[in-house]
Amino acid sequence: MKRLVFSLFGLLCITSFAFADFDTNFKKSIKELTNVDVEVQFKKALKSFDGQYFVIGRTKGGDIFPVIVDKNGQYFMGLSSVMNFSKEDSKIIMDAINEAGEAKMKEDSKALNKLFKEFKESDFITFSGEGKNLPTKIIVTDPDCPYCRKELQNIEKRLKEANLKLIFAPVHEQDAFIKAQLILNATKNAKDNKAKIAILRKYFQDDVKLSAKEKKTDITQVKFTTEKIFGSGLINGVPFIFDVE
Repeated sequence: MKRLVFSLFGLLCITSFAFADFDTNFKKSIKELTNVDVEVQFKKALKSFDGQYFVIGRTKGGDIFPVIVDKNGQYFMGLSSVMNFSKEDSKIIMDAINEAGEAKMKEDSKALNKLFKEFKESDFITFSGEGKNLPTKIIVTDPDCPYCRKELQNIEKRLKEANLKLIFAPVHEQDAFIKAQLILNATKNAKDNKAKIAILRKYFQDDVKLSAKEKKTDITQVKFTTEKIFGSGLINGVPFIFDVE
């Protein structure tokens, strides 16, 4: 959805829905340009630009984007640093964006908590943090992701601040699914954090060569977690780190 935001910011859309109301025109304009359905979440007339409104659009998935729209909703354009807003308009715009952003974060957090509660404990690799009453972080990861490998370098540091739960959602080829499943299988019998980390680091490398036997590993479990995570529409890439409430 980031692509939608940036494309809207860079474009001026002129439409011909003169006989419809503002919301209808605006929704048709967005739909025609991006094929995305939106609703008007916030609308406020601007004093800086006569006949213009500041609008926050919201997609069905909850994504938001701020734009300047004419009084009929017939065209819109993205915000720009060269626009000379009054102090009052600037405050209205910033307050509305912050409020909409906070609301989206709360909704996403609630949905993510629900999503992760639907998994079994055996779908996670659990690490106990080095302290009492620590928060819990969930990390969605992939053995073949270079950024996930970099994140793994920080695991000892993270364990000083939180309990960790790792879950796999590979975005790479079949080998990544096999490595993830092999890690899950091996860590079931690991006695402590040190042993689990050693297993992770064994497979989170470039030069891992899977044997013929390993390539026959049943990856049903990892396929399930991957499809469920990305199918939720809440997570689009890895590594993804979430603070459990």
